[in-house]
Amino acid sequence: TAILLGDLLFTHAFHLAASVDQRACRLIGSATNRVCAGELLQWAERGHWHLPEAKYLRIIDDKTAALTECAAQLGAVYAGGTEEMVQAACLYGRSLGRAFQIIDDLLDLTGREDTAGKTLGTDLIQGKATLPIIHALSQMPRNEAEEFCQMLQNGQSERYSYILAVLQRQGSLEYARRRAEEALHTARAALLAFPPSTHRDLLDSLIDWSLQRNV
Repeated sequence: TAILLGDLLFTHAFHLAASVDQRACRLIGSATNRVCAGELLQWAERGHWHLPEAKYLRIIDDKTAALTECAAQLGAVYAGGTEEMVQAACLYGRSLGRAFQIIDDLLDLTGREDTAGKTLGTDLIQGKATLPIIHALSQMPRNEAEEFCQMLQNGQSERYSYILAVLQRQGSLEYARRRAEEALHTARAALLAFPPSTHRDLLDSLIDWSLQRNV
C-alpha cells in the first residue's frame, strides 16, 4: 500500500508539473531518479555493516533528501527567487531531509511504535547499516567489531537490548543525534538568505518539529 501511495504521489507531481513548464518536470524527474538510485544502493549494501559514513550519507541524501531538496528548490524558483535564494533553498531542503532520515534511523532503534508511526527494529532485520551502527563499529577494536557484525548478521533479535547497550556505550546514539542537529542548524542558517516572512517562519517551524522528534 505504501509503495502504491508513493507511486500515486509521484504521478500526481508529474501531472501538476506538466501544467507549469519543462523545468519543473526535469527537476522532479531528477529527484525521482535519485530516490530510486538511493534505495537501490541501500538494497545492494544490505548486510555490509562496515559501510563508510560518506556512502551512508550519499544513500540518505538520494533516497530521502532528494525530495525535500526538490520541493524547496521548486518553491524558490516559482516564487521568483534569486539564484542565491534558489541555492539556499536547495541547501535547506537537502539538510532537512538528511536530518529527517538520521532521526528516523535513530527512532528505529530507540523509539516507541505508538509514537514513531512505524514498526521498529526493521533496519537491523533488513541488514541496513545506519549511522549509529556505522559509528559504533568505527570505535571498536577489530576483533570486537567482527563479533558485533556477526551478531548483527545473524539477526539475533533476542539480543536487541544488548545491541542498544553497545551503541549507548560507544556514544553512537548521541553521535547520530549530533549529526542530525548539525544538519538542522545548516538548514536554519540557509533560511537567512530569505527576508523575514510568515513563509520563512513556516519553513523554520519544520526544523523545530524535527528537533522535537529527536527526543
